[in-house]
Amino acid sequence: MAKKVLGRGDIISISSGPKPSGNSEQRGRRPWLVVSEQLVNRTSPFVIAIPFTTTVRNYPLVYSWDKQQHNSKTGGTLLCNQLTALDVNSRDWSFVEKVEVPVEVDTIIQAMFGYK
Repeated sequence: MAKKVLGRGDIISISSGPKPSGNSEQRGRRPWLVVSEQLVNRTSPFVIAIPFTTTVRNYPLVYSWDKQQHNSKTGGTLLCNQLTALDVNSRDWSFVEKVEVPVEVDTIIQAMFGYK
């Protein structure tokens, strides 16, 4: 059976490993917030996503994700500066939930790329 075509606002559990040793990228299985649109994801094996971490971070390129505020079972910190293309056709992933992508997350992404 084919897996669901992921869309913007889907949270999935996936590992982005393996990673080179000694780097600072997120490792291990964790939740990721998909920010690319379903139309794009339907035509590509990749989704653009942002990893969650349970570590509290406080710098301009992160977003604190409060479970209650977002009516979500996922919580933690979104590391927007680690926006990544994930090949979901080649990795084992599972669907966690569907949420709205906060405007603040889009603002951070746009600021990183210098537009808007």
